[in-house]
Amino acid sequence: MCCVAAAGCSSAARLGYDWLPMLAVWRADGYLGLNPEQRQLAHRHLSDLQHWHRRTQLDDYVALLRAVQQQVASGAPVTEADARRWREEVLARWQPIAVRAAPAVAEVAGTLDGEQIARLRAELDRDNAKLRREWTMAADPAGRVEARTRRYVERAEGFLGPLTDAQRRTVRTLAAAAPANEEHWYAQRLGRQQEFIGLMDRIRVERPADAVASGWMREHLVRYAQPRDGATRPGTEGSLAAGDAMTVALLAQATPQQRQHLQRKLQEWIDLLQSMRPQQTARASGSPIAERLP
Repeated sequence: MCCVAAAGCSSAARLGYDWLPMLAVWRADGYLGLNPEQRQLAHRHLSDLQHWHRRTQLDDYVALLRAVQQQVASGAPVTEADARRWREEVLARWQPIAVRAAPAVAEVAGTLDGEQIARLRAELDRDNAKLRREWTMAADPAGRVEARTRRYVERAEGFLGPLTDAQRRTVRTLAAAAPANEEHWYAQRLGRQQEFIGLMDRIRVERPADAVASGWMREHLVRYAQPRDGATRPGTEGSLAAGDAMTVALLAQATPQQRQHLQRKLQEWIDLLQSMRPQQTARASGSPIAERLP
C-alpha cells in the first residue's frame, strides 16, 4: 500500500500495480539472473499473489485511509498516539502478505544455485553503497542533519504540498533533535539482508520439506515490519517516535490549503485503490505481454 500511495501519479501507480507480476519478475531477474523455468515459476506465484491481494486486501486499505481522512477532517488535534497508531496499522498490513508469499519465495529459493546466491549478495552490496551515498551517512553531523531535513521535507510535502517557512524551521529543529539513527537503521537493513541471503542459501542446500521451508520464510518475512532486537532497537524506536512527533507538529501548523491538499491526496489514494478492485480491472497476468514472458 505504501508503494502505491507514494507513487504520486494515480495512473502510473495503477499501471504499476496491474503489471506488478511482470515488473517484479524483471526486478528479481536483475538480482538473481533467473533461468526461463525460474522466471515462469516466479511469474506464476506473483500473479497468484497479486490476484489474492486484489481480492482480499484493497478494501481494508480503503477503510484505513478513510479513518485517517475522517480524523483529519474533524479538526481535532492529531496526537503522537494517533500518528503511532496509523504507522503501526500500516505496518500490520504487511503480515498477511508475508504469510501468503512465504511458500512461493521458499519454492523459488529451492531452485537457485550458488552463483545466483552470490549474484544476489553482490547486487545488494551495490544497492547499499548507493544508499549510503544518498543518505549522506558518512558525512559530518551537520551534513547528516541537512540530509535528514531534506528527507523530512520531501515526505511532508508529499502529503501537505509546499511547506511554509515556519514549517521548514520546525522540520529543521526536529531533524536536528532526532536521534542520529542512520547507522542503526542501516545496520538493521544489513542484518535483514544477510538473514535473507542466508535463508535462501539454507533452503537451496538443505532442500527441506515444503512446509518446513515455508515456515522458515514466513518467520523471516513477518519480521520485516518489526524492529530487530539487539543494540540497534532503541535507536530505531526513537527514530520512529521522532517521525511521529514530526507528523503531529506539521499537522498542528498546517494551513487550510494544506489540509485540503491532504484530504485530496487521501481521496486520490482511496479512489485509486477502489479502481483496482477485481470487478473493475483485468488481471495483469491475463495480458498478452505477460503470457509471452520467457
